[in-house]
Amino acid sequence: MLGGGGFSEYFSVNRPHKMEMEGVTELGVEGPYVRSLGDVNSVIRHAKLSRSDLKETSQVLYFSSEFPEYKLFECDGVLLKHLEGGGELYVRGRPTDKAVVCTRDQTYDLKSAETSNSLLLVPGLKMADEVPASGTARKVEDEVESEGVIEEKRIVGVYGEYFELKKIKPRMGRLQALLSARPYNGPENEVDVSEETADAKTYTLPGLLEEVQASEGEIRRHLDELEALEINGRWRVLDHEYQFRALSFLLNLVEGNSWPPDGVPIGETMSTLNGLVPDVILDHICRVYLQPTEDFNEDGDKLYRLHEFKICRFLGESLLKPVDKFNLDDFLTAWSSSVPAGLQTDLKQLDGLAMYDENTNPPVIWYFPETKLPEDLSERFQELFQQRRAWSLEQIAPYVASFATEKQTVNALLTKHARSANVGGRKMYSARHGK
Repeated sequence: MLGGGGFSEYFSVNRPHKMEMEGVTELGVEGPYVRSLGDVNSVIRHAKLSRSDLKETSQVLYFSSEFPEYKLFECDGVLLKHLEGGGELYVRGRPTDKAVVCTRDQTYDLKSAETSNSLLLVPGLKMADEVPASGTARKVEDEVESEGVIEEKRIVGVYGEYFELKKIKPRMGRLQALLSARPYNGPENEVDVSEETADAKTYTLPGLLEEVQASEGEIRRHLDELEALEINGRWRVLDHEYQFRALSFLLNLVEGNSWPPDGVPIGETMSTLNGLVPDVILDHICRVYLQPTEDFNEDGDKLYRLHEFKICRFLGESLLKPVDKFNLDDFLTAWSSSVPAGLQTDLKQLDGLAMYDENTNPPVIWYFPETKLPEDLSERFQELFQQRRAWSLEQIAPYVASFATEKQTVNALLTKHARSANVGGRKMYSARHGK
């Protein structure tokens, strides 16, 4: 029996004995015995309590004759509000994946947990603030007692296990792997969807939602970070060489017309390049590598500026990918010469994309993209310290920043997975269990 507050809030649970199971009450509860108000008041007197000090309503619990199959989830206030507002949850991933649960915009890890106390599922059970205070009182055996009300509730489940939902960073490695398996490299190289293989296929957004363990909002944001585009209803990334060719058309046009980096007329650009690449690719290249300004030229054409960071980063990657290691000074010269006039290269533009060592003779730089590292953080640190025994914060941060959260910063991750030492007045990080 559950009442709203005080002793009677957790009063008793009636489980009938085997000898009482001949009849069934109108509630469908095994056993003929139903608690009365007199039973309730009797227990209150034995507990040396006054009925007037307790809530008026007492809720008596009975075990239902049938237990429907339910699963219990523990969720935070944000997730609870989402569900109370009619929001949906989606379980994502392949059958062999560890399950995650997603809303439209967040991803939660799903883990089973046990509790030493049994959890009872009671539909319609009232909490303390939902039960009215004590009402009128009457004289019973020289004691003042309120009349009291009994409400019967049925227990439809007893649980010693539940599921915990913990907000996590989405696992996006698979998204990039799926898109990279079939990059777009021109209409002449496209095949019909029916001819695609399981290892190299294209995906619609619903198809990606079935494969990738992340919410739709997070997937859409990561598609934008990957500079993916939708072609004929399917999400694609551009083949690097094909993207280089398309970008070269744009940069050659800018150089040929001697346009300043912040004075590229978008209308003339689009009309001139129309036909050199498909319209959807031209729109994509201009969206990624041009930024709108507030200015117009004398013909009323809106002016755009070259996106310095993205152009320099892409051209730097193009120089590094084909070679094992590059003389650092030679690379910096070639890189600076490859970008349009007015754009400045900086090694910071290659964070998470390349590593360099200024202590060798000569200094060298090589291609080392963050996207090729393991998604498991411990495995990632292990590989990073195999590549380099000691890292500065500036060097290692781009390779672990994707794991950082509001509560767990890059510094916190390094404290947990690495050890620090002061080397020549500079803080360096190395393997926690290094030899």
